[in-house]
Amino acid sequence: MASLLSKLLLLGAAASMVQASSISAWLTDIGPQVILVNETTNQIRYSACNSYDSAKYSYTDGSVFSLLIKPKVGTPVAGAGWWNSKNTIASIWYITEEGSVANGLFNCDMSTGLFLRQGNWVISDGAPSVHSNTGLAAVLLGQDTGYRVYFHDNEGAINELHYTRDTGWSYRGVISQDINSLPAVAAVASGNGNITVVSPRDERNVAATRWNRDETWFRTTLPQPLQNSFATGETIRADIAVNETTPTNFSLPAWDGKTKGIGLSLDSAFTRFLWYIGNDSSLYLAGNQNYTWSLRANQSTDFWPQADQPNADLAVAYDFNSSMVRLYYTVKGQLSEIKYENKTWQAWSTLEAPPPLPTQNNTIPVPTNTAAASDSGLSTGAKAGIGVGVSLGAIALGAIIAVFVLARKRKQRQAFEHPPEQDEGSTTLGADTPVPSYGGSPALARASAAQYEWDQKETPVESPGPEHGVQQLDSTARAEMYAPQPIYELPQHSYSHELVAEPIQPRQ
Repeated sequence: MASLLSKLLLLGAAASMVQASSISAWLTDIGPQVILVNETTNQIRYSACNSYDSAKYSYTDGSVFSLLIKPKVGTPVAGAGWWNSKNTIASIWYITEEGSVANGLFNCDMSTGLFLRQGNWVISDGAPSVHSNTGLAAVLLGQDTGYRVYFHDNEGAINELHYTRDTGWSYRGVISQDINSLPAVAAVASGNGNITVVSPRDERNVAATRWNRDETWFRTTLPQPLQNSFATGETIRADIAVNETTPTNFSLPAWDGKTKGIGLSLDSAFTRFLWYIGNDSSLYLAGNQNYTWSLRANQSTDFWPQADQPNADLAVAYDFNSSMVRLYYTVKGQLSEIKYENKTWQAWSTLEAPPPLPTQNNTIPVPTNTAAASDSGLSTGAKAGIGVGVSLGAIALGAIIAVFVLARKRKQRQAFEHPPEQDEGSTTLGADTPVPSYGGSPALARASAAQYEWDQKETPVESPGPEHGVQQLDSTARAEMYAPQPIYELPQHSYSHELVAEPIQPRQ
């Protein structure tokens, strides 16, 4: 019966083909970063990488990732990044035209807000074939533990790709053989190896798959539990089924399992929050506290505006230490930001455009203590050369030759002092910018002797003290939040397979 249901769900997904999430977001120490796929050009665009506090996004400027490996039409995207004390770094993932998972690494030029490509690689060699309507999710764990990336295979199961600095990319296997309602998938990490992956399971339930301390994946569902409470990564699909007779205390509002995007966030009390936009275009939230899932109160449209489409695309970024959350989706045709900060919801807003990029040309820069050049675009040195040429028209031939020789030497000296700017595709950075050793493959990683910059990216970086209570994502006292009707992830079980928070490592 379970096998038949899985086949029907896969056939239904193929028929309806809900497009995978085309937006992703994360927070660095200086502010949020958003990436998304342009539906017209299929380019992967990004908010200005030198934005502080709030993301700034232009629909028309040159903020497009320069990729050597072309993405497929309608590719899903995932991303992660950090601030290395000099600039922001972005690592992004997408699906190629050939159906593989690809990774790109980029350094931000903080003077322009544009990313410069450091490398672009296919990373799914050796993995099962990627489903044509797969979703993508990624987490950044830390310097030694690296990245994890999640995708759907042709059977609809979620698989894991693994990266560390020592081993490069490798395939880790299936995290659960259970069915999924493609394409949405999201992941969050709450410590070294402490990972939760969520995905729509069916028209009533969400599946939550969690990496356990014994290095085993355990899968549960909400609001309806599984028949055997949980399944592992080894449990075959035929043995996994939802217990539809167990009473539940809540249902997922406006949920039909067809959402394009689903999101996860984590607060400083290690409470996990699940976000989605329902088939009524409204934003919804569920939280897991003490291994119990419950619905959380909705906010008014002053804070949670209606999305332009039902089951719309959604990106979630969060900061563990402050419990800040940023959500991004399209409202009234504009990419918009929904913000939870300082324990309260802020009025939503559309993203502002970044300031215009400085004009780039190959003329010699004009010193600030000289008169500005006119609209002709000629530098002061060029104008001086023209003036000299005109004034020497009547001088003897020998004097002209002498001036020409002197001008030529001066030009050669200036060319040496002002080398041309590097283009976006260059992998050579300025002298004061460290080149990461990360190469996307073991061979490239070993080829560089430089230390890969992972500054300030151990997660989480501080331990919540005993005075920390559970910070809810709603400052208003509501019955739904403070007296939730529980649904247990592991009902009637003597111990929990949820991970206890890992010990926190101090910031280096």
